[in-house]
Amino acid sequence: MQAFILRHGEAQLFADSDPERALTSVGYQQTLDILSESQAELKAVTRIIASPYVRAQQTASLASKLLSLPVETSDLLVPEGRLPQVAQLLDSVNHDIPLLVSHQPLVGELVNWLCGLSPGRQVMGTSALAHVEAEIVAGACGSLLSLRQPGMSQ
Repeated sequence: MQAFILRHGEAQLFADSDPERALTSVGYQQTLDILSESQAELKAVTRIIASPYVRAQQTASLASKLLSLPVETSDLLVPEGRLPQVAQLLDSVNHDIPLLVSHQPLVGELVNWLCGLSPGRQVMGTSALAHVEAEIVAGACGSLLSLRQPGMSQ
């Protein structure tokens, strides 16, 4: 199993509700930069699955344009999403290489769990992109192949 895990770009601090918070101009640009830097690896992606929150949908839309793939939406990828259900989602798409677009704390917890890293090890700032690989979808069975974050050299 291979998967790419992308945290949404920087979002507005306030909106009528948390799900309605939209990307800022910085969020758009940082996400475009990360996606562009990762374009060679991202060519392997066969599905884009995103949280229904506005900022995640906007982030996924940028990836969709770059990769010419549609965006699927999953309620499992909301910020308070649970690892067992996201693991089942990953297992159900094991013949594909997904790009999951979600939020903290879920993205950091997922990378740490898959790769057997200590809790809190990968915080995953906004627009961070992790590439993981595992023989099976299970805790501590994967490897972190790369992690790109705005402002950090690879």
